[in-house]
Amino acid sequence: MELGGGSSDPAGAVLARFRREHERQRLADTYLLLGASRPRLRRLAAGMAAAYLEVHGPVEDVERHLECVVLDPDALGVPGLRVEHLAERGDGGFSLEQALRYRPGGPGRRAVLLYEADRMGPDAQAVLLKTCEEPPDGTLLFLTAGDLTPLLPALRSRCRTYRLGALPAAELAQRAAAAGLSEHEARVLAACYGGLEAALELDAEARSAHLERHRALGAWLQGASTATWLEPPQGATLAEQRAAASESLSSCLAWLVRESAQGEPGLRLRADRAVAALRDALVDLTGNITPWVVYEDLAVRLEARGLVA
Repeated sequence: MELGGGSSDPAGAVLARFRREHERQRLADTYLLLGASRPRLRRLAAGMAAAYLEVHGPVEDVERHLECVVLDPDALGVPGLRVEHLAERGDGGFSLEQALRYRPGGPGRRAVLLYEADRMGPDAQAVLLKTCEEPPDGTLLFLTAGDLTPLLPALRSRCRTYRLGALPAAELAQRAAAAGLSEHEARVLAACYGGLEAALELDAEARSAHLERHRALGAWLQGASTATWLEPPQGATLAEQRAAASESLSSCLAWLVRESAQGEPGLRLRADRAVAALRDALVDLTGNITPWVVYEDLAVRLEARGLVA
């Protein structure tokens, strides 16, 4: 996939700016790419790394380049990168410190793609500080983040931040229509995922499942006695179940927050009570509580707030 540079392409504009900095020898040591669309951030980071390493052709090729180090929590099967993924450890497992031990070959350039930096804990971020401030010669780091808030101020201060703007509304509307979404469905998905672009990055099956969950949630909010939206997510592993539960409850929470602020007066109180319960459930998910237990506790909390579960 090639990154363009047209005025309607925010990623292309950022990439063009990076190339100008490269040509003028004004590169930073560490770049932080911030935006709502995590897949687009990843493609942009790979495009910038490709420009730096002079990899021609599809940007996907850069991740296979000998002088490109990729740290992707999804590929590693973890919610966010941990200390052991960054600091060298005694068991000889792969880490960023180990990968940077030797100088890069060829023209002496190396790129590090570190995805989902905002999902790292404070300890892991602290380990990364020195590398971001003083990377080995010829090494550039490209971090992506969907949210600036979880990042330590010390880490943010060591990065040159590029914000990736949203795609034009007209283009998003065209994409939604091409995906078979009605205007109402597009609004629902945009409310649940913090914007239409993020929702369009889901596959058709995932969008359909979420719209069905939304219909069940809306019916429940109207007073239906059943709450099928409270069914625990399925998954082959505990990590997959936890990830699915987080995605499901987060999208329900986002929609309920909107309803509690903008919905009909009769529904606002129910939505507001449900919001408090879902926030507690999402906090539980960040711990070691099994997802199905989180859902059981959520049902109890909803009942305690006078809501039918």
